[in-house]
Amino acid sequence: MANRRVRIGKKGKAWVKWAVMAGVVLLLGVTFAASVGVGAWLLRTAEKYPAGQQEPVLPEVPKQEILPVSVPSIKAHAYRIGDRYSSYTYADITHLCAPLRGQDGALAFRSNVCEKAGWEENGSVDLAQNVDNLHHNGLYLSAYMTVSGFAEQDKAMRELRLSYEAALLAEAAGAGVDEIFLCGLEPTQANIAEVCAYLQRVKVLAGDCAIGVLVSPDVLLAARYEAYTAAQLLRVCDFLVLDLRGLPLRAPEQTMQEQLTQEQLLTMQYVMENMQYDLIRYSPRLALDGTQTDALDYVISKGYQNWEIMESAEQTDSEGS
Repeated sequence: MANRRVRIGKKGKAWVKWAVMAGVVLLLGVTFAASVGVGAWLLRTAEKYPAGQQEPVLPEVPKQEILPVSVPSIKAHAYRIGDRYSSYTYADITHLCAPLRGQDGALAFRSNVCEKAGWEENGSVDLAQNVDNLHHNGLYLSAYMTVSGFAEQDKAMRELRLSYEAALLAEAAGAGVDEIFLCGLEPTQANIAEVCAYLQRVKVLAGDCAIGVLVSPDVLLAARYEAYTAAQLLRVCDFLVLDLRGLPLRAPEQTMQEQLTQEQLLTMQYVMENMQYDLIRYSPRLALDGTQTDALDYVISKGYQNWEIMESAEQTDSEGS
């Protein structure tokens, strides 16, 4: 029996064509929807588990978090009271940074308070005349002094020493020194009440002279996460000076077997790259010593315009020999 050949008419061919096209469109739609779903899932996963090499985003400091600092940013070179001041490494300095006491503990200026008390070797330089000469040459004096009274264990001697040193600071302020910051207080949450009370006492005696305090990086780091030590200090003084003397520019190279300690991680690079929140919030001066020329160049390259060079022990020894 012969097979019959079935013929499809024109209407049948058109139906098949449209059915195929509809199937293709449906397949493409399902594929697109699946791709979008998979992409969204991958995005959520990436946000939940960021890559290990991803750079952290530095937080923006809200305006209400920024603490007002009443003194301007300065650039100060190390100086000794009574020395010449004709040339310095950085020509755009605004201030000179000088100790009111030498490394040997003797006063760097002639003091009536010291003469009457006789507690230490008196200096010979007329501080008021020295400051006046600086002002005539367009320079200002940022002085500092180590307060030793807090190291006294005997309560009576402690109060006597602190009162004597407060009188010395008031005398320097009266001689026209533009600002003074105190060293050796080492504020912590254990002694913050006593330190703040002393700063407030000195501030009242100093009149118009701006008063600051030297702090370690730990104070700012703790202030950010714990007890706000720095904020408490700025309630009673005019500015903070962040002590970065002796810090290396970068951390040492780390091998596979080594794990860097917290002290090794604290470098100039770490401060400038990871403490931006604190630098913006508290506007501290960055204190360096005269041997940290590379570190100072690095700070300047980062655009930070608030620093001062303090006299280093190496400078004192070399100049005295």
